[in-house]
Amino acid sequence: MNLWRLEYLRLIRTYRVWILLGIFGFVAVLGPATAKYLPEIVERVGGGVEIAVPDPSPELAMAQYLGNALQIGLLAIAFVAASSLAFDANAEMATFLRTRTTVTKILEPRYAVNMLSAVVSFLIGSAVAFALSALLIDVPRIGGTVVGSLLVALYLCFAVAVTGLFASLVRSVPGTALLTVGALIGLGILGLIPAVRPWLPSDLVGAYDALIAGAGFDYWRAVASAVFLSIGAIAFSVYRLERREV
Repeated sequence: MNLWRLEYLRLIRTYRVWILLGIFGFVAVLGPATAKYLPEIVERVGGGVEIAVPDPSPELAMAQYLGNALQIGLLAIAFVAASSLAFDANAEMATFLRTRTTVTKILEPRYAVNMLSAVVSFLIGSAVAFALSALLIDVPRIGGTVVGSLLVALYLCFAVAVTGLFASLVRSVPGTALLTVGALIGLGILGLIPAVRPWLPSDLVGAYDALIAGAGFDYWRAVASAVFLSIGAIAFSVYRLERREV
């Protein structure tokens, strides 16, 4: 059995990929449903208090999906990727792998499989949210949804690469995942600076809502930085892990 099949089976048999699919599938249903029925829910439980709620729209439904997906799904992706990329957390397994192949060969399937599982889970969720929005409210912009989803998928690949970077700095799986989430939150805060925001990978997240709402495409700088920083993070993780003593 080669390392690629081993990583595939590990992701399937430990139910981690099903956890990702379940999370993104759940929030994909929750987003359009919330956008459609929230005014009625607020009206019934508001107790006579007038609360302003935006009218249902496909843009709101897809924005609800993205917001929930990033809040919950990104944390799940970080932990799933950390459990794979922080392989030195298990000294016995790390010794077994390192004495039989190179760090590069160990990491190749782990990066690829985790990126693919994150991207596929998000895209399936986005398709479900699109279909439910079309059914309950109206059809979102198809072109904006497709391009926006691909940009967020690139951001998720960047998130997995950042996870690998921290896996090369600490040995703990929870530590790796929490540092990854903290770094991604920090990038989002840094994006509050107008001059810096277009150059950050986190700007790809905002592209989802903007493109579905009909905005023009102006995210080449964020795409370039996401690709460049992802490659850099992966290369650094390989360099560090090759020189780490188990």
